[in-house]
Amino acid sequence: MSDEENWYCECPKLYTGKLCQFATCDENPCGNGATCFPKSRRDAVCLCPYGRSGILCSDAINITQPSFSGTDVFGYTSFLAYSTIPNITFYYEFRLKFWLANHHSALQDNLIFFTGQKGQGLNGDDFLELGLRNGRVVYSYNLGSGTATIISKPLDLTLNVHIIHLGRNLQKGWLKVDDQKNKTVTSPGRLVGLNVFSQFYLGGYHEYTPELLPKGPRFKNGFQGCIFDVQVRTRLDQGFKAPGTPEGHPNSGRSVGQSVIASLDGKVHFAQKLCQCVNLSMILHICVSKAVPVCHCLMATHVTVLLEERVPTVNKIVFLVVILHLINTLEGSSLFYLKAFLLRIDIFISDASFRNNESSWMSFAPFYIRHKTHIKLQFQPLSPDGILFYTAQHLGTQSGDFLCISLVNGFTQLRYNLGDRTVILQALQKVNTNGNTWHLLNAGRVGNEGYLNLDGINITQKASPGMNALDTHSDFFVGGVSSLNLVNPMAIENEPIGFTGCIREIVINNRELNLTVTDPKGGANVGDCDGTDCGYTVCKNNGTCHVENSGFSCSCLREWTGTMCEQSIHCSQNMCGSHALCIPQPSSFSYTCACALGWTGKYCNTKVKFYIAKFVGNSYIKYTDPFYGKRDLQYSRLSLNFTTNQTEGLIAWMGKSEDEDNDFLAIGLANGTLKVVINLGERISVPLMNTKYFTCSDGRWHFTTVVQNQTCIKVYLDEELILFEDIDPQRKYTALNYGGICYFGGFETGKEVNIVTIGLFQKEFIGKIKDVVLFQDSKKIQLMKAEGYNIHDGNSAN
Repeated sequence: MSDEENWYCECPKLYTGKLCQFATCDENPCGNGATCFPKSRRDAVCLCPYGRSGILCSDAINITQPSFSGTDVFGYTSFLAYSTIPNITFYYEFRLKFWLANHHSALQDNLIFFTGQKGQGLNGDDFLELGLRNGRVVYSYNLGSGTATIISKPLDLTLNVHIIHLGRNLQKGWLKVDDQKNKTVTSPGRLVGLNVFSQFYLGGYHEYTPELLPKGPRFKNGFQGCIFDVQVRTRLDQGFKAPGTPEGHPNSGRSVGQSVIASLDGKVHFAQKLCQCVNLSMILHICVSKAVPVCHCLMATHVTVLLEERVPTVNKIVFLVVILHLINTLEGSSLFYLKAFLLRIDIFISDASFRNNESSWMSFAPFYIRHKTHIKLQFQPLSPDGILFYTAQHLGTQSGDFLCISLVNGFTQLRYNLGDRTVILQALQKVNTNGNTWHLLNAGRVGNEGYLNLDGINITQKASPGMNALDTHSDFFVGGVSSLNLVNPMAIENEPIGFTGCIREIVINNRELNLTVTDPKGGANVGDCDGTDCGYTVCKNNGTCHVENSGFSCSCLREWTGTMCEQSIHCSQNMCGSHALCIPQPSSFSYTCACALGWTGKYCNTKVKFYIAKFVGNSYIKYTDPFYGKRDLQYSRLSLNFTTNQTEGLIAWMGKSEDEDNDFLAIGLANGTLKVVINLGERISVPLMNTKYFTCSDGRWHFTTVVQNQTCIKVYLDEELILFEDIDPQRKYTALNYGGICYFGGFETGKEVNIVTIGLFQKEFIGKIKDVVLFQDSKKIQLMKAEGYNIHDGNSAN
């Protein structure tokens, strides 16, 4: 609904939120204005407001060191909201300290604070935001004429407490993190004032709705850990003070607790020096809050050591008090591990077993599946219904995009929605639910074209006009979902239920999800399929696993040997030197040796030095930049000389080789011409296809330089500027987060160039490379000191 100036959504019953994206309870048992979320038809969860805790949020707590838990499984973030900071228009300074709950999810894409609103260009699109992304602090602001961003060096994770000092005077901003050098930036355009009217949010948003946020970093997760000593001043001659009216008092908040350190010394300490989990083999430190858990360190790999060796008898009563507190607060994987801890059970999962009546599920950290999704899954069902795999843009009935594989009345279904309509593919045959049949499923989509192949029988959905990208941010759920209420009703034909049966393999876009105890991000009530150490992938290369009293043994096929059939018989007695890889050649009943960098010869036992690297098609060099932590990632540069007589090939790849969403800068050849591709966050390809420069594969030396200045790209070939383009005038992404990794000529053994580069380049480089320089370093890279294989001396005639 709308009037002349504003609009709002009138939500149906049992839904709330600005876009009606959250489910709510029919009858709310929660007290003190808590948020009620229906976990199931008969079970609700109370998300407590600031200053309250307990099952029904009836207990008052005093919060002096607020702890935040990020985004929960219901889609809500923990946050504090303070009144608008006055007089922030032309000058401000902020100081704060924080502790991290972990060194994984707490560092990926997490908001620290935000104030601002979404507008239209010059009419109110101002904002101020601070967060963590890829282990670095990101500070951004927009005065109405473009975003200015400062990205710190990687955080020193040996520090328990991190200190941030940032500010802005008119257009110029600055950021100082810990003992790093101060960084500055000047915002684009001519506007000098920050006009924000929203509250000041700390730790998270009231609602994460990207559509209603201004263009900027848009951190997808809330902060995980503790934030304290937040102070601000808006004049240089003014003293610092805490935000809020009265000072230090928030207007509201949700799921915020007091940071607590529970230890085995007989005391419970409020956090003054530490708010992170440490290794359990030392002592049990559990960083929790009385409202929600901040971090859980009860990993199954540590429990036996801790229980038998590290818990003194005198402290076991105190220890059990801590455990009982955790039982009342933990859920999912942490409770799963905690139960094993209390029962003194060593959990081992080789093939995962799920039971719908026990609400079993596993979850894995998501990765990029936006343009294509290929899923291979082996399962043995005991029931004709249940969710095998689920991921969505948001968890909730109004989830946005989603992809789901499920069993419906014995038939396998693939359903996905890219934002416009739900595509449904169903197998022609039913699955066998007698518990004796393993089914092989290959399902997925490229763009909006889908396919489903069950046991070799294929069903396809042809491409059609419409949306082509799958935007998902939730975890990858296997065997069920943490709360089945959060499944989009269009994702499954009947009422959503968990899978009952066994799953022994799941591979997504050539990346296997290991269905073990330690690899999943979360899970509950998952067991082992047969209760033995034998599993589908225990014996490699189709070896047969046999249960033994001491564990298991493997019977290998004729071509393989080793305790787990991991070694080719052709390489069992190879003569390759210690600096080489043995590559089996079954067709000739022999092998070849892949020589490590600096070695050559048939068996790689001859040392070699080179200044010109010669690549022969199965070669690569991987260089780790020792100065990555000191680089300004908004201004990068790569230059080199190359020669080749080939028309295709990857010359250099500045970035990781893991996901489609990894930032990278690449140089290569396509149809004989130079091709440059750069991705700062949206996979934007910038190719050069000009017939004037079809001379790059002529066997002569060519010198090329690629310069990135935020989103402006310059490409030089033989000292001539051949490309100058601004790939994103909106400056949404401005930094090249290449991870300090540079590849030359190709990638590691087993990684095909056309797969890693998503078809941007077709094959490995054949030719020579020299004179490689990163950024504006005064010295060339010493390729001899990198790592790689099958690199020859480019000066020799071989």
